[in-house]
Amino acid sequence: MFKLSRLLIVYAIAAPLALILGYLVSSPGKLTFEAIGVLLFFFALPIFFKWHHVLLVVLWNSAFNVSFLPGSPDAWLPLAALSFAISFLNHIMFQKQFLRAPELTVPILFLAAVVLGTAWCRGGIGIRSLGGATYGGRNYVYVLGAIIGYFAFTAEPIPILKRWKMANLYFLSGATYGLGNLAYTLGPAFYFLYYFVPTSGAIYQAAGDSGSTNITRIGGLAPACTAAFCFLLAHYGIRGLLDWTKPWRFVFLFVTVGASFFSGFRGTIVLLFLIFAFQFYFEGLMRTHYLPIVVGLAIWGMAPILIFSNSMPGSVQRAISFLPVNVDSEVLVNARASSEWRFQMWALVWKEIPKYLILGKGYGIDPADMVLLYDAGRTGAISSAEGSMLAGDYHNGPLSVIMPFGIFGVIAFLWVLIGGYRILSWNRRFGDARLRRINSLILSFYLTHCISFFFIFGAFNSDLYVFLGICGLSVSLNGGVRRRAAPKPKPIPVPQTLAMEPG
Repeated sequence: MFKLSRLLIVYAIAAPLALILGYLVSSPGKLTFEAIGVLLFFFALPIFFKWHHVLLVVLWNSAFNVSFLPGSPDAWLPLAALSFAISFLNHIMFQKQFLRAPELTVPILFLAAVVLGTAWCRGGIGIRSLGGATYGGRNYVYVLGAIIGYFAFTAEPIPILKRWKMANLYFLSGATYGLGNLAYTLGPAFYFLYYFVPTSGAIYQAAGDSGSTNITRIGGLAPACTAAFCFLLAHYGIRGLLDWTKPWRFVFLFVTVGASFFSGFRGTIVLLFLIFAFQFYFEGLMRTHYLPIVVGLAIWGMAPILIFSNSMPGSVQRAISFLPVNVDSEVLVNARASSEWRFQMWALVWKEIPKYLILGKGYGIDPADMVLLYDAGRTGAISSAEGSMLAGDYHNGPLSVIMPFGIFGVIAFLWVLIGGYRILSWNRRFGDARLRRINSLILSFYLTHCISFFFIFGAFNSDLYVFLGICGLSVSLNGGVRRRAAPKPKPIPVPQTLAMEPG
């Protein structure tokens, strides 16, 4: 009976979809990329029902987007909503419980209340691509999507036999950010890849090839190399990477770090250094022979860069321009202009903080303001920094929280970060010993991004999913939150006289 019912359900879904697809194919102009995407989604529903949690973990850090949806959202966003919906249905129908992590659940719900309350007070969530009257709703969607994604992560534990593989794939999937640069390098025949990955990584490369700048930066290498770097640390650990009986491991590490310099991002170099330093400490290598080895390798690797810095490609020179080295004057001007532009914007934003201290300005942007800004920019009446201010792109982590959500947003976000640290720290210290290296890397990754958010570069709307994703992965990997075991009660001593009494 069950098999017959399942077959009828399959026919009930597949037959109408086949008819619709046949109609679209036979009607000129009706078959669009969006229509094909929607149809393929319905055909793939059985896969999503079975593998939604696996797909969420694997694709969370990937570069893929869903171009047939309005706004071409990142793949993790609709997948998070779908995975949470399926998990919630399983919870209702089959009583499958979500993993408990109250230290993070409460602050996340408070943060969601602050975001929704601010949106309600500032005119709602307007999504222009869906016909809304205002711009900026995309940022609300990404913030709320990150929160939903966290709960989708914690809907079920990752099976014991798949923990290592899933953790490795979680980090390695970020290497797909290099596909955008690869497609640009290979030429128009591979531009179809831009249906699935963003073009942002290839913008700097195109600018260099067009002659608008002499610095050709391969932007996609920044997240791609970071992903490969974390994968190597997760899979082998620092001890394994420095195992001289298997030298190819160190070669992979050296190539990964070296390739990151060609992205031209100074923050990427600092990011890799901090992740390695934290992981080195958590693996307990500070008082071992590995310390002088690592210091020696660092000096050996940096010496050629410091000596021949002004002879290296412009992207490499830009990446190391924060060091006391001799770089080309044009590269130095480019790097300083970027920093000065940020300082100029921060000075303007700082004056606006008291205005939005209690009730943040939210993410909503009036289209009329966008038109006026565009016209003023063309005439040179305002600077590009003021344009970024209006769009909420502050290039500064703390400002990206306090301006849209005020002091309550700051309190909520700090509460989330503290709760996340407590969970990751407990899982590293008290979790399964077989996962200690993975848990150490997760904590290293988390702490590094906290430092980067506050002191290097941060954006609340695009970074929240990084923080909540890594916390959700830890909870799912460890089957919840691993706390210190309660001490066993000491037995109550029995008096000798009572113990010797008969009966």
